[in-house]
Formats: sequence, structure tokens, C-alpha cells
Amino acid sequence: MTPPPASAQTIDRPRLVPLIDGHPVVVLAGMAGYGKSTLLAEAARRQQEHGVAIWLTLDDSDRVPVRLVSDLITAAGMSNLEATGADLAPLRESTLRAEPLTLVDSFLEVLYDAAVPSTLVLDDLQHLTVSPASAGLVDHLLRWAPANMRIAIAARVVPPLRLQRLRLDDRLAYLTHEDLAFTSDETAEAVRAAGLDLDAATVGSIHDTTGGWPAGVRMAVLAARQYGIRQQVPPELRRDQALAEYLATEVLASLSDDVREFVLDSTLDEQVCPSLVDSVRGTHNAEVLLEQCVADGLFLSRRSNGSEPWYSWHPLFAAHTHRRLVADHPERATAQHAAAAAWWSSVDAPTAIRHAAMAGDGGLTSGIFTKHWLELFLEGREDAVLDALDQLPEQSSYSGDAHLARALILVQQGKMDEAGFEIDAARGAGGGLPAAEKARFEDRMAVVELFRTGYGLGLSAAFEPGAALLERFDQSQRPTEPAILASVQMFVGMGEARLQGQGGLVLEMLRSSAATAHDTGLLALELTALAESCIPAVAEGRLSETRDLAVNLLTRAEERGWVGLSTLAPAVAFLGWLDYWRGNLHESRAQLERSLSMMLPFDWELRGLTLNFLTKTCLSLGDVTGARRAADQIEGLIESGRSAPMWPSMYAALEGLLLMAEGRTGEAVALARGPVTEPEYPLSRAHRATVLVRAGLPTDALAELDHVPADRFVHVECASRCVEAEARAALDRPDAHTSLELALAAAEPDELYGPFLASGEQLRGLLRSHLRHGTAHATAVTQVLARISSGQRQDVTGWSEQLTQREHEILHYLATNLTAAEIAEAEYISLHTAKTHIAHIYQKLGVSSRRAAIRRAAELELY
Repeated sequence: MTPPPASAQTIDRPRLVPLIDGHPVVVLAGMAGYGKSTLLAEAARRQQEHGVAIWLTLDDSDRVPVRLVSDLITAAGMSNLEATGADLAPLRESTLRAEPLTLVDSFLEVLYDAAVPSTLVLDDLQHLTVSPASAGLVDHLLRWAPANMRIAIAARVVPPLRLQRLRLDDRLAYLTHEDLAFTSDETAEAVRAAGLDLDAATVGSIHDTTGGWPAGVRMAVLAARQYGIRQQVPPELRRDQALAEYLATEVLASLSDDVREFVLDSTLDEQVCPSLVDSVRGTHNAEVLLEQCVADGLFLSRRSNGSEPWYSWHPLFAAHTHRRLVADHPERATAQHAAAAAWWSSVDAPTAIRHAAMAGDGGLTSGIFTKHWLELFLEGREDAVLDALDQLPEQSSYSGDAHLARALILVQQGKMDEAGFEIDAARGAGGGLPAAEKARFEDRMAVVELFRTGYGLGLSAAFEPGAALLERFDQSQRPTEPAILASVQMFVGMGEARLQGQGGLVLEMLRSSAATAHDTGLLALELTALAESCIPAVAEGRLSETRDLAVNLLTRAEERGWVGLSTLAPAVAFLGWLDYWRGNLHESRAQLERSLSMMLPFDWELRGLTLNFLTKTCLSLGDVTGARRAADQIEGLIESGRSAPMWPSMYAALEGLLLMAEGRTGEAVALARGPVTEPEYPLSRAHRATVLVRAGLPTDALAELDHVPADRFVHVECASRCVEAEARAALDRPDAHTSLELALAAAEPDELYGPFLASGEQLRGLLRSHLRHGTAHATAVTQVLARISSGQRQDVTGWSEQLTQREHEILHYLATNLTAAEIAEAEYISLHTAKTHIAHIYQKLGVSSRRAAIRRAAELELY
């Protein structure tokens, strides 16, 4: 009947004071450990400064109405209410004789007569949930309380009180566990109050692991003191015996038998849905019980309301509750894991494999792995494949697939020799399979071999074996697995694109791959094929449409945490390429550099093409040093033999532009007048003409442009016509307007204004006179003139936003010797999520390695 005493380690939470003190009635609803009693005790102490605070902590005996009223009157007597002139003696004498409701009315009359501000705190009101009579007395108090009286209620489960009218009248503040949870600042304050000096990353991981649950934060502080391994506090909380006992005595023990058994059965996974729980329990009422747990604040929240709702258990609660099930009912836990594996096998293979392994069913574990490992890899989930490999039984009839999976991971890591050993081992292990299984196994092995060829010798080298494999599939009498078909189609399309073969065939193959992947649900493979289609799609001339495709697929990837997926680099490179042609030079440079940081190391063809446009972007920005650095990388690829046939022509054209920018005009002109290397780069003539016209040789420039093919790409047409207009204007030829009009016609549909902006002052006068001369593209002319006048646009790429709070935390780990897996464990996140955060950091800092990220972060004073 008195508030709990204040603690030296109580955390001030001023954000909640207006909510608690600002309404006549306040209800704090949440499970054990959310600080409800502490908050109301502080509110009671504030009230005592200028009035009276009556405190009553209820228990099961208060389910009897007479006992509840008696306790209430006794608590009022201990509150110093009588010192204000209130007369409680008649109420004490009649507590055993009078009807409870009459006594409550008499008690309210005393409060009216006292005319002093008062607060009544009813703590642990959940004890009245099974007592409608006692709950009715509380309802009566709420309805008829005097204006100078406030009522504060705390309960793990709020009895069915009539609170609707209070809500409508804005007289009620109802705070749930989401409101009562610590903020990140409050968690940090709790750590400091305990006298611990933990770094921000560790404090952040404690907050994320506990979800701000105050009791969990307190346990984390105690664990940090006990174990002394501060980075490992979050995983230690999953095993902490003190926390397990707290949950058992304060939460599980307070539940009815039916609800307790349901909770034990439904916490096998942190994320659950009704059909999963019903499959595990063999019932049909899971949704009703899950909703009951949500309503009761039982560490469960609803996450989505699609065709089937999904719910999320608090991770610490789920971990400790399941450990209790395993300890108390091991056979039941094993059967439930097997049922969960069967359910998850069609939803998420890694989760299914984990459950099968926990059920101790090696055959089921291996079977799920064999069916899904290639799909997981093609979805970009290499970490899930590695985790699954660790859970496979040592002796398995499916060991051939384990060798293939390891081989593909090694190929991805560039360890070709080791991958070859694994492929040989897989071939030996698969020899004894039945005919049908062996045929499908050989298909998977052929795909791994194709990856090995492409990753080891370059994507262009994978074209012929990939095409042969597709022909074999066509001639086969059995259906090919969609994942295998889509991946081979993608490799053939990528190889043909690197060989710069027929654009229509390339796009057809890549789009077929994307369609197959889409129908199969292989999102990462679908996005990869679509990303690959962006650059060959330039041949179709629908540049804005392709840009929308690239932005859409990158957005979809970002939603899944796949921003750094290396196979999406072509889409990013395309965006950088298009921004160069649109004159958005700062955005172009950011996109091109980002794509280079994402790119697969063996994709020399795409790297050279991207470096080509990075060179020109740097030149347009006036960064000659950056341009020379990019061009030197192209030269290095040519000298190493890792180049496409037309690269020498491309490099020679770039070299001429670079020499001009470096002031070496004579060398540039000599190079521009020299023989053209075959096969010819489509823009080489336009670049040579640019050098000549800027060197004061417009007639020579026009002669070069006479050799530009008539069936040229739209950007080649735009660039060539711009230089042609500039050269003809320099010669005072009236047909300069004809060239300019043709350039505008090519540029306007996709806003390819970069060539006009590159000419700048040389074209300004001609553009102005062109308006008077007459044009069908007046809007384009005015836009170009406005941009020439205002200078280059200073667009900031959408991929260069500031680091998030979580990324700042991960950034601090990068300066340690922890591996990505250890960072994931310390932060209580999956390895895939940790890698995604690291990829985001690299992209936002514009770097491609851990050491470079640390150096760049230090330069920006992010540490």
C-alpha cells in the first residue's frame, strides 16, 4: 500500500511525464519488466508535493469485491489523506457490513469533501481480469471520480473496463509496451547509470537485441559485468540463466495453462503466422490465440495483415521460451521442429534446413538442401548456402550437391583450383545416383562449370558452352529445372553482350532469363538478367524507358537489402552512362564509380566500358587527373589481353581528348589524323572530330564525321551532329543550323543535352540564333541555354545519402579485427544483413574495401 522506493539507477524519462500527468486517467499496459510500477511511483511522488497519492498494489485476494474495497480504504488511510480533514473512520467500521458499491460511493464522497488534489494508483490490475464484480468497482471509480482526482492504472493485461467514453472525451492516456520501451538514448543512460563504460556500438546492439525492454536492458548490464566480454553481450543474453528465470517466474508462471502451452509451442521461430503454428501444433485455432497474446501484450506484435497475418515474438522471449520447451519436453520439441521443417520447405529453405537439423533428421536436411541450394545461390544468398552446408550430416547420399555448392562458393571467391577439386569430388559422389536423379545432378554440375568458365576466363568465354548447354536442354526429353534454365540463358546473354554481338539476340536471351526467373520466384536472378539487359537495350534507343527499368530494379533490390549485389552493376553503370549524356556530370561520376565498386572482378568488358565513360565524365568536370587515372586502367586491361576487340580504337579516341585537356594539342591532332584502329569504336570519329575542331581545324573535323556510319545509335547521332554544327559554324556555313536541328531532334526525346553542354560557349551563339532561325525544338534550346548559363547541374546521387545510425555502428566495427560473421553475431543480426550494411557503407563512402572505408571515414571525421 506504498509505492516502491526510488532507486539510484532509475532512469528519468521526461518524455512520458506529460502523458502520465496530463490526463485524468492513465493506463500503462505491458508485460513484466517495462517499468510500469516505477513510472507510476514517480508520478505518485510528484503528486505528494501538492496533494495526496493513494497507492494500492492488487493481488488475487482483491478479486473479492469486499476485500478490494477494504484494501482501498486502508491504502487511503496510509496516504495521509486524513491529515487533510477527511474522515475515513466510518468507512473502516462498515467495510465488512456495507455493500461494496455503496462503500465506493462513500469513499468518493470523502474525496469530494476533502477538496484536495489526489491520485489513486492501482498497480497490477491484471489480477481482476477474471473478476467482473471487482472490475466493475474500478469502472465505477473511473466514472464518478471527482474532478480533482486522477486515477493511474498499471496492468500486464487490462481487465475489460469501459474506457471508450474516456477515450472519446480525451480524458485517457493509454500507454502500451511500445510507448514504455526505452529509446536508444534511455538505454545508453541506463548503461551509464550502472557505471559501465561501453562504446556506442555495444550500447546500440544491446538496445536492438532487447528492443528497449527495460528489464532486458538491465539484464544486459548485469551480463556485461559478469562476462566482461562486452561485444558479446547480445548473444550472451540468449543464454543468460538469470533472464531465463525472470521470464519463467514473472511471465510464464503468470499465464493460464492453455496459454502457457501455446506460447511454448509457438516460439520455435521469432516470425510466425497462424498456418505455421497450426502445422506445428496440429490445431486450427492459432490465429485466435496469437491475437490473444497480442492483446495481452505478451511480447508479441502483429507485423503484417496480408492474405495471412504475420507476428513477431520478442527475440529474447522466443529464445528463452523455446529453450524451456527443449529442456522440459525434448521429444515434443523434436517433433515440432520436423513439422516446422516441412512447413518452411516451400517458404524459406534455410529456415527449413535449420529446423530439420534441430529435429536430428539428416535425410530431411539433405533433401531440402539438394532441392534448394542452387536457387539460394542464384538469389544472392551465399551466406545461407554456407550456413546450410554447416548443418548437413557428414555422411549423406546427397554429398555430391554439397561439393557442388562449395565449388560454386569458391568460384565466387575466385578460388578456381579449389573449386575444380570440389567439382571432381562431386562428380565422384554423384556417380552412384539413380538415372533420373543423376541427370538432374549433371545439369547442376554443368551450371557450376559454366560459372567457373565465366568467372575464370571472362563472361564472353561462357557464351559457347552456355549456348551448347541450351541446345542440349532443347533436345532433352525431360523438363529442365527453371533455375538452371534461367541461369544458363542469363550467361549466354551476358556472354553475347560482352562479345558485342547481335543486340536483338542478346536482349531476347536476357529477357527470357528474366521471365523464367520471375515465374520461378528467383528475384535476384530476375533482377540480374534485367540489369544485364540495360546496356544492350541502348541499341533500341528507348533510353528513358530503360532508365525507368534500371531505377525500378535497383529499388526492388534495395527493398530486399541487395543494394550491393554485384550482378546489378550493369544497371548502375547504365544510369551513370545516361547521366553523362544528359549532362548530369556529378551524378554520372557517382554512379559510374559505384558500379565499378560493385562489379565482378572478372567482368573486364563491362569494367572497360564503364572506365571509358568515367574518363569522359572526369574530363567534362575538369578533373584531368581523374580522367588519366581511369584511362590508364583501360590501357592496363588492353596490355593484359583482357579487352574487347574495339577497345584499342576506344582508347585512342580517349587519348586524343586527354592530350587536348593536358594542353598537348599537337600530339592530340597527330593522333586524331592518324589511321583508325579496326574494329572501330562507334564514337571514335566524333571524338577525333572534337579534337580537330577545338584545335582550329573545322574542315578536318567535318572530314572525320563523313565516316560516321549512317545507322548510328541516338547518342552517337547527337554527339556527331553537335560537333558538326560547331565545325560548320566555325566556317560560317549556314547549314550549321541544319546540323544543330538534327542534333536537337536526336537529343530532345531523352534529354541528351550533354554534348551541347560540353561545347558550351562554342554553341551558345549558334543556339541563340537558332531560335530566330526557326526550330521545332525551341523548348530543348531554351533548356540547354539555361543550363549553359547556370553551369553544370550539381545533382547529388540518390545512392550517396548519409549513413544511418545502424551503419554508423557497423562502421565502428570495421576499424576492429572482427570478421563479418563476428560483427553479425555481436549485433544480433544475420550475416547477410551485416554484409548488406557493409556494402551500403562502401557505396556511400565511395570505396570498395574495408581499409579504404576506414581511411575515408577518418577523413570525414565519422569516427
